[in-house]
Amino acid sequence: MKWRYLILISAWCVTASTAFAADKNKISAQLEAMRSTVETVAGKTEGNREAAADLDQARNALRYADDSFKAGKSMFGFGDLTPEAEKEIKISLDTAERATATALSRIEYVRATAELEAIEKQFAVVTGKLKLFEERKAEMERLRGEEIKCQVISKELETIKAEKTALVSQVEQLSGERNRADKLKIEQLELSRTVDELKTENARLTALQEKQTPEIKTAPVTAPMPDDQKKTIKK
Repeated sequence: MKWRYLILISAWCVTASTAFAADKNKISAQLEAMRSTVETVAGKTEGNREAAADLDQARNALRYADDSFKAGKSMFGFGDLTPEAEKEIKISLDTAERATATALSRIEYVRATAELEAIEKQFAVVTGKLKLFEERKAEMERLRGEEIKCQVISKELETIKAEKTALVSQVEQLSGERNRADKLKIEQLELSRTVDELKTENARLTALQEKQTPEIKTAPVTAPMPDDQKKTIKK
């Protein structure tokens, strides 16, 4: 009877270990994917201190998730993660994701602003050229005897007008991107408030877990009654 009991315990341990391995692989993949995303965005900061600070926050959240993953294994490391650990890891992953999205929005805002400024400078130059060519065209119209020069100036003017039309379109597009970047900045402020709320909730859960841990350790463990004793009791 004893050897059967040992076989059942061994089979249960193997099953629990397999379930935990699958869960561990899933969470590890999520953490690794988030780390890869953070480092990819980090390669685009280009001196953006605010974005770099957001990414540091994301890295800290991932480190906290790793610690929760290591400390949250039940049944001597063979069972699933505790519900508290799963919640802490989820909160940390959400925090890292929001911080990374905030950093990316900052980067995109700086890029769009710089590109818009460059286009506006080009637009000013082209506008100046257009004004100059319009003056020259007026002058050439007064000099009808110089028809060839007038035709050349007219072609140049059409080219400049085409350039202006293209630049106007680019300016409108970049203005739209800048507006979207402004909206992203507002969303970043809202996300920051959400992150603060999540931190507060996480601290509360951590304190609750620390308070419950001694109770779990001191709780008596009742061994299952062997089958032969159960039969004796029934008789």
